[in-house]
Amino acid sequence: MGFYCWLLAAGCWLLNMWLVYEILLAIAFLCYVPKALMKRRLPHRRWSMRLGRYPQHVRTRVEGRDVIWIHAVSVGEVMAVQPLIWELRAREPAILVVLSTITPTGFAVASNCLGTQGVVIYAPLDFRFAVRRALETIRPRLLLLVESELWPALTRLTNAQRIPVAVVNGRISARAYRRYRWVKPWLKRMLDAVDLFLMQSEEDAARITGMGAEGRRVRVQGSLKWDASLATRPKRGAGEELAARLGVRPDEIVLVAGSTHRGEETTVLEACRVLRKRRTAVRLVIAPRHVERIGEVEALVREQGLSVQRASAITPASGPWDVAVVDTFGTLPAYYGIATVAFIGGSLIPHGGQNPLEAASLGKPVIFGPSMENFAEIAGQLLSHEAAIQLRHRSDFVSTLKDLLDNPAKALAMGQRARDLVEHLSGTSRRTCDALKPLLTDHPSPT
Repeated sequence: MGFYCWLLAAGCWLLNMWLVYEILLAIAFLCYVPKALMKRRLPHRRWSMRLGRYPQHVRTRVEGRDVIWIHAVSVGEVMAVQPLIWELRAREPAILVVLSTITPTGFAVASNCLGTQGVVIYAPLDFRFAVRRALETIRPRLLLLVESELWPALTRLTNAQRIPVAVVNGRISARAYRRYRWVKPWLKRMLDAVDLFLMQSEEDAARITGMGAEGRRVRVQGSLKWDASLATRPKRGAGEELAARLGVRPDEIVLVAGSTHRGEETTVLEACRVLRKRRTAVRLVIAPRHVERIGEVEALVREQGLSVQRASAITPASGPWDVAVVDTFGTLPAYYGIATVAFIGGSLIPHGGQNPLEAASLGKPVIFGPSMENFAEIAGQLLSHEAAIQLRHRSDFVSTLKDLLDNPAKALAMGQRARDLVEHLSGTSRRTCDALKPLLTDHPSPT
């Protein structure tokens, strides 16, 4: 949706008609409301905040405080920015972090990450009245936009109030870049509202510059996800505890398929069934990317003639199981901790892949499919260090698994290289804070 908002905003700037942008945005919102009502996705608290009206406990927490507002659209961005939040608070303990998101799952994860150490809100819709209300309440010293959350009204109005705006962990996908180029003549004015672009890679930096951002405002800092993968690693001994609860013996092979999408589970299940013909002690843990698909995945497991249980319900007394389906959000790193081999979902279909670093940071041999465009830089680093294997086609899945399981020394070495690489490339949070320091120093709190 971000691209289409940019496209609309660009045309409106050309006509000097911000009202048109907001009318079209309102139409899109009104078209969404009936669908959301049918699915009961319009809790009052959420949409009140999305209109810039924040409850009293939020207003009380931010009043008179030195605030940094961080906007992360959903779960992945919230997890990625977590180590940056800890670094900012370690450097400036008086700062209050306000973390905004858009989705209910992002809100839940953000609340869990911050606890009482910050304030979690829903971001305002990109209407001028909603953004103005939010800014009047939050009065931030600095606005940080995670990855590519460049909303026209938010950046424009924040900049107009002389509040610095920075993009952190910036990323522009090849697909988005192709679209943005159509509105390049009008993007520059929008991008001028951002003081600093801290991009993940040279390619991302080249793309944002190609879209119209001034080169002097663009820097390459690396991906915060390297740091985030270390921050989410389970505590020592957690793997043994989880294995004991699940009834997994040390001699058993555990394949963990993380963040899978529709169209991938069947391939993974067929591979598991083939492996079980050669090795009886093989178990599979599937973590669907979208929890609402759990029932669908369970049905697929039964079609393959395998027994299935929901992971949260398994105890030593539950009896044997072939496949466990992860049904609790935010627990995937713990299951990667007991993996013999980890498969990264979203990569066997043309989705762009999911984050491979949670498994890599734990020293697990990592496999992903041909579609890793969303994590191209990270995947490239892992592959160049022989710390992951990329399948050319889903038909290679079984043979690749067999090779790793038949050569445990190879799998162990691959996992160790992955862990070493993650630890070597961490530090983006520190570098990001260093780059943000002038914005904090030169712009005192507006409160």
